[in-house]
Parts: sequence; structure tokens; C-alpha cells
Amino acid sequence: CLRECTVKAIKVENGHAQVVPELCILCGHCVQVCPVGAKKVRDDLDRVKQLLALSGNVYASLAPSFVTEFPGVPGEALVEALLALGFRGVSETALGAEEVSRVVADRMRSGERTILFSSACPTAVELLKKYHPDHGRSVTDLYSPLLAHAAMLKKLYGPETEIVFIGPCISKKREADLHPELLAAAITFSDLRTWFDEKSLDPERMRPA
Repeated sequence: CLRECTVKAIKVENGHAQVVPELCILCGHCVQVCPVGAKKVRDDLDRVKQLLALSGNVYASLAPSFVTEFPGVPGEALVEALLALGFRGVSETALGAEEVSRVVADRMRSGERTILFSSACPTAVELLKKYHPDHGRSVTDLYSPLLAHAAMLKKLYGPETEIVFIGPCISKKREADLHPELLAAAITFSDLRTWFDEKSLDPERMRPA
């Protein structure tokens, strides 16, 4: 569990706690443990709203863990709620994971018998590369499932398509920062719930058109 691999990426300077970027692995532990709530996860919800207002071609890459975040809500109903927010379409990030897994399996069948670490979790990748560099070199050179999915959607719907990730992971925001050509933004399920409340949308009551 990454929570057992807590890193010391906070320094106190002039009486204020600051994150040390070169040590940070984007795990969010500092947000959880800060006794005064000084550390916050960056809120990109307004950015996504502006994106929807400016473009009519924004697709959501939805993490498959929506089934545990919204228990009892049929996938079709959640999709309908996202369309009501202004997304042109919704697709599961898991499609990108299937593509990455296929490529890795092909490599292994072709005789590549080395240890490979998945590129799926940005926090795990940061941990390996910054604190276990010997293993960091074994992280696959493939896109993460999210970036692979974004590339798939852009290929399918056009290069001008904007992709927004929705899921539980705050470190996906780093992927959006590093690969804006593929991923426009990333918001959390908590952000999505806030947005639903603002729009008085209840996914449980949504019915597919």
C-alpha cells in the first residue's frame, strides 16, 4: 500500500509548510494529515466548466471505480447525468487499460522476459522513479491506461476533441499537466458530486434518453 510508503516531501520555510516538488509523489497524504487543513487538492472544476462552455466537443474518460462511488446507480443513468452537464460523450478509462495490457502481453509473448512495472498509477511511477530508481527503469514506456484512452478518443472523434478524466485519483492531475495534448483536465468524484449538487442533478433519478 502506498500509504505505508510515506515520503518526507514537506518543508517548513518562514513558518509555512511547503511541498517540495522534487520529493512529492502526488499521494495526497499531506492533505489527509495536515492538522489545520492548510494543504488542499487543486480544484480544476471551474476549468472544466469553462472548457465545456467554450467547446462542444468534450468527452469524459470515466474511471471504472464509479460503480463503488455511485453504488446502485446504473452506468446508463450516470452517463445521462454527465451528458446533462454538457459532455458530448462518456467512455470508460478501462478501454485504455485493455489496450495497454494487450501491448504488454504481446511483448511478453515475443520473448521479453523482464520485470515490468505498470504505468497506470502516476503516484506509483513517481515513487519508483524518485525513491527506487533501479526499479524506476522497469516502468513500461507505454502510455498509462488513461493517456492511452485519451489518445483512442482523439483518434476516434478528432484531434480537436477535449478529454476530461473523472475518477478518484488526484495524481491524474499531473498527467493532465504533463500531457495537455491528450488530457485537458482531471477532476475527482468529489468534484463531480459538488457539480451535480450545483445543477440539482441526481444520477439515481436520471433515465437514459
